[in-house]
Amino acid sequence: MRLLDQDRAFAIALAAIAAVYCALFLYFVERASIRVPVYDLLDWLQFYGNRLQANDWFGYLWTPHNEHRIAWSRILLAIDVGWFGGGGTSFALFGLVLLIAMAASVSWEILKSDFSISCKATAIPIAILLLTPADTVVMIGMPAMGVFLHTSAFGLFSLLLLDGAGEQGRFSNYRRVAAIVAACLAAFGVSGGLLIWPVLIWSAWRGGLGWNWIAGIACVGGLFIALYLWGLPSPPISTSFDIGRLVHSMDYAIRFLGLPWSHMPQLVWPARLIGAGILCVGGFLLINDSLSARLSTRLERIGLALVLFTFLLAAAAALARADVATDREMPIRYGMFVVLTHVGLLLCSLGFLERLWHGTYRRPLRWLALGISVALVGHQFVVGRFAAQEADRYKEAWSRFAAGDWTPDMLHYVYPDRDRARVGLAYLRKLQISNGE
Repeated sequence: MRLLDQDRAFAIALAAIAAVYCALFLYFVERASIRVPVYDLLDWLQFYGNRLQANDWFGYLWTPHNEHRIAWSRILLAIDVGWFGGGGTSFALFGLVLLIAMAASVSWEILKSDFSISCKATAIPIAILLLTPADTVVMIGMPAMGVFLHTSAFGLFSLLLLDGAGEQGRFSNYRRVAAIVAACLAAFGVSGGLLIWPVLIWSAWRGGLGWNWIAGIACVGGLFIALYLWGLPSPPISTSFDIGRLVHSMDYAIRFLGLPWSHMPQLVWPARLIGAGILCVGGFLLINDSLSARLSTRLERIGLALVLFTFLLAAAAALARADVATDREMPIRYGMFVVLTHVGLLLCSLGFLERLWHGTYRRPLRWLALGISVALVGHQFVVGRFAAQEADRYKEAWSRFAAGDWTPDMLHYVYPDRDRARVGLAYLRKLQISNGE
């Protein structure tokens, strides 16, 4: 078979695998949706009702939830109650739109790059696979988890809009202003979105945007962070130096980077190896690029910026959360952040991969790409089924709870406090929200 025919056959096979993968993803998004007000959503609905009665919409959007200002989720909740009866439909639709926009944006960046057609035809399906892992189903199907998707999406959009070495003109300026707006919006998922600002400064520096833009981003970011943090409760963080705590926090950050595998107790050690590998490779690439006099390509800068953003998030989580719920596995909710690292490493290594692709490693790389893609399809199916079964348990437990029952498993599947859960249920019925049954 001629080389061109082989390239075409490989591209078709990879695209077909990606299509099956996406179809499974969409199926499990619906199948694993948790459209009942468990955990945080129960608190959110009560807060919504209180602010609605007080006609305090500013307080509704700005009042912190723990150490976060979750304005996106509160807007979606108000829409959901008003238009969809509180069933979580608005959360799912917004999450899907964001995820599709992320995949389309990254695919477009690869498509308009200078790489060969065969490299692009390989990289785009792989990027889509990386952006829609099985654990992302939870970010869309469970409203309280969407906050992590909101921050990841707007962080990505901000970096894509900002970068553009040597570009001048009114449109470029408008686009970079939009990048700053997107950076502000990233923090209204979770407060970790504030960490996009140092990444934007780094990206502006490496993209050669000039000191005016760097100073402007720093000033706007500093003012926004100060405003965001004003009145925000501080998480309990120990400032004393302790070797044991330092090691524990480092291990937490490595397990963070080892998601989604570190979410499973049986795979914690392999996940540690993966997380340590990502830390070493990403750290080397960031240091090497920062010390280099060569102006990196747009894709390389975007990829490294995504890696840096996730590294900062991992460090912040390790500092603030390492001593919280130490008896549990690594929370899957952070998995959406780690997805950015996987995509970032792909983008910044495309040049190296293309050189391998057109060398003697062409055939084994094809089979490796196909093998990994098929394995990801299998992983999507297995994890999706597990997520669907777990969603059924949430819905079944809520149904029994709404009927007046209470069993020990509801501490996990409904709310960790029975009395507060019953108060919340009574409030839902008072508001006449459908999930109050």
